[in-house]
Amino acid sequence: MISETLRTWLLGIIAAGMVIGVLYALLPKGRMKPIAHAAGGAALLLVIVQPVLELDFMEFAGKYEDYEREIEELTEAYRQADQEKLAELIADKTAAYIASKGDALGLDCTPQVETQPREGVPYPSAVTLDIPEDAALAAWISEELAIDRAHQYWREADE
Repeated sequence: MISETLRTWLLGIIAAGMVIGVLYALLPKGRMKPIAHAAGGAALLLVIVQPVLELDFMEFAGKYEDYEREIEELTEAYRQADQEKLAELIADKTAAYIASKGDALGLDCTPQVETQPREGVPYPSAVTLDIPEDAALAAWISEELAIDRAHQYWREADE
C-alpha cells in the first residue's frame, strides 16, 4: 500500500515536471515567462505537498498511541527479563562464593541461593545448603551476605 502510494506520488511529480518543462519551452520570451515560471513552481509545489494535505492526522495520532503503548509494553518486558537474568546471575555468583568459602573451611557444599528485590535490585535473601549446619560458615553467611540464620536452611545431620 505504501509503495503504491509512493509510486503514484513520484509519477505525479515527474508528470507535472514534464508538463511544466514543455510549457516553459513553448513560451516565448517576454513578460509572461516569469509569471509562467511562478505559476509552474506553485503547481509543482502543490503536486509535491498533495500527500501531506490528504493525511488523516487523527488516524496518525491513533497509530502513534498504539506504537507508544507497544514500545512501553516491550520495554517493560525487556526490563523484567533483564531483572530475572540479573537475579539468576546474582544467585549463581553468590552460591559460588559460598561454596568457595565452604571449601576454604574444609566443607564440600552446593548452596542454592534465593533472591528478593530491594529497591528494584535483587539481593540474596535465603540460602539452602546440602550439608549439616556449620557454625563458622553460618556466621560468615550472616556477616558477609546479610542472610540471617532464620533464612539459612541446612540439611539435617541424620539425612
